[in-house]
Amino acid sequence: MKTMSVDDKEADFLDYIETLTKKDKREKHAARAARLRQEWRETTWAGATIAFVERIGAADFFAAVGNSFHEGDDSSSYYATKIVYKIGTIMGYIFFVYLLGRLLKMITGEEIVIEQEIVVVEEVTKSQLEAEERKQGNPVNDGGTLKKSNGSARQRRGKRG
Repeated sequence: MKTMSVDDKEADFLDYIETLTKKDKREKHAARAARLRQEWRETTWAGATIAFVERIGAADFFAAVGNSFHEGDDSSSYYATKIVYKIGTIMGYIFFVYLLGRLLKMITGEEIVIEQEIVVVEEVTKSQLEAEERKQGNPVNDGGTLKKSNGSARQRRGKRG
């Protein structure tokens, strides 16, 4: 049997104490990490989402999907997930454009109506007015008074030269 010297026993004891100290530190760090993780789950949206996924039992599914990526780019699960990700991204962009359109529609209204006022200016000479009055059967006075069909009279002074 081997006999241990005092120096060996002392060194062995110091190693033992050092190991206990390291183990105690690891346990304290683990307890602090667990406390912080629980606080994160209770105070953040991401933590609440993770807790919800674990409650419904989908955590194993997501862990299996994550583990499938360890096989590399040649696995079928990698390609399936990549396709689903691309489709989801495209659908997200389409949904964003749809929401943006709905927002703009709410701001501008249901439809855009452009109203234009058109004014037609027609120059009528005295001779054209007299001809029109004759067609309607209203007599035209030479004194500058024109009689309208509704019975009202309009005074006009004509230029005499």
